[in-house]
Amino acid sequence: MACKMKIMAPMEKSYYLITWRESFFNLLKTNKNPLVIEMDEPQLERLLIAITQGGFGQDVSPDDTIQVKERFLEFACREYDVDFPRTIETFDEYFELVEPDYFLDLDEEL
Repeated sequence: MACKMKIMAPMEKSYYLITWRESFFNLLKTNKNPLVIEMDEPQLERLLIAITQGGFGQDVSPDDTIQVKERFLEFACREYDVDFPRTIETFDEYFELVEPDYFLDLDEEL
């Protein structure tokens, strides 16, 4: 279950944690991707991503998680040299999307 966390700033940033599913590791392994070719056991990467959502002049998805999933798939295709459909179903097959309950900036005064 993903719910959106926003930081109030001049532009609204949302933060998400995306984790590879084993199926994505296997896809990379099958494609002989150099990131995983030497690995025997699945290494499931976690990526913390930030995305500006909402605001003037931006296309706002009715469901912000749809926007995140679509944009992340674009990144994944470029970054990992894979080509798969940029659909929500594809994202859910290869990745897990989680939002933290809250964000804490330890550099910011409390």
